[in-house]
Amino acid sequence: MDDKRGTINHRPLNFGFRISDFGFKNPHSAFRIPQSGMTLIEVIVVMIIIGILAAIVLPKIDFGATSSRASVDGGAYMIASDIRYAQEFAMANRVSKSVTFTSGSSVYTFSPVNNLDSSGRLPSGVTVDSNFTVTFNSLGEPTTGGGGSFTISGGVKTITIVNYTGKVNIS
Repeated sequence: MDDKRGTINHRPLNFGFRISDFGFKNPHSAFRIPQSGMTLIEVIVVMIIIGILAAIVLPKIDFGATSSRASVDGGAYMIASDIRYAQEFAMANRVSKSVTFTSGSSVYTFSPVNNLDSSGRLPSGVTVDSNFTVTFNSLGEPTTGGGGSFTISGGVKTITIVNYTGKVNIS
């Protein structure tokens, strides 16, 4: 009988990969040049560390325009909230309540003054551009300033009080 195994060119089925690619040692692996570089896990760990540092450092950097824009937005929402407070106070206590804004000032006042009312104080660098007073009657309707508007910080934000309802809009 003829043994045909020796005459056939038998190649192992390895799909083009070397055994050393899978971490197995063969007699020739000692002669290979050691590969340098980083593993995938090391790259992921470095990226996580960079992400944590960025999350800590970036909020502390003052980009100027971002913080001033945030201050103006915050000031506009504070004013809107205080105007709504004055309206609700007038309705709850069946009295008239006013909020007075002075041009060029970062402080506004309530009248009549109550123990719970402090003067409104806008964030640093935010000012009202014109004199404006809004007064609400005991029904919550604006008797003065309804249908009017004023701007803060050079016209960046406009606060408008709707006539009859007293709704405050910011644009």
